[in-house]
Amino acid sequence: MEMAMRRLFLLLTSVLATLAVLGGCGPRRLPAAPADLAGLPFQPGQYVQESYFAPNFKPDEVSYRFDPFTVAPDSDAPVEAFLETFQDELVRAWVAQGLKVEQGNNACLLTGNIQRLSIKGGRLRWLTGRIHASLAISGALTQGEQVLFAFRDQVNVSSPLAPGRAAPREQELLLRQLARETIYHLLNELLLHGATGESARSAITRR
Repeated sequence: MEMAMRRLFLLLTSVLATLAVLGGCGPRRLPAAPADLAGLPFQPGQYVQESYFAPNFKPDEVSYRFDPFTVAPDSDAPVEAFLETFQDELVRAWVAQGLKVEQGNNACLLTGNIQRLSIKGGRLRWLTGRIHASLAISGALTQGEQVLFAFRDQVNVSSPLAPGRAAPREQELLLRQLARETIYHLLNELLLHGATGESARSAITRR
């Protein structure tokens, strides 16, 4: 009897671990584009899932300003903390690439919406050793009424494998990693659009 219970326990934990991993990392359908972007002719992106570029738009010849991104109210993650981290990382990455960041009205405005922000796997963290963070995001770069660039993407990251108790600030650090990975996708799509072969190098590196 004891042996049977032990086998049942091992089977259940294996199934739960598999479900946790699949739930955290499995592909999900990209949400529908927001109404203000729905009419754009999106194409599959190199670094994001979909993107749009206006003809003759040259990203390194304009200046940029940023409006705070918004997050869907039903997200199951600390929204305010993530948004603060995301905006800080966004500006830092732009400046690191030598792009002009200004507040003037002539600067292009980058806005966006995070349609799904989540952290999964906390309940089985002791067993799987991982938690997962993901988001679905869309945004646009505009100058006046003209859309110069738009994008849609999904990003997933996982904490390092370490079964047992969660490390201090693990969730906070994972959300920062998610923000950086999202911006990594965005900047490379913006700066390396159409690049192939040797020219298709990363604009920024993961940190």
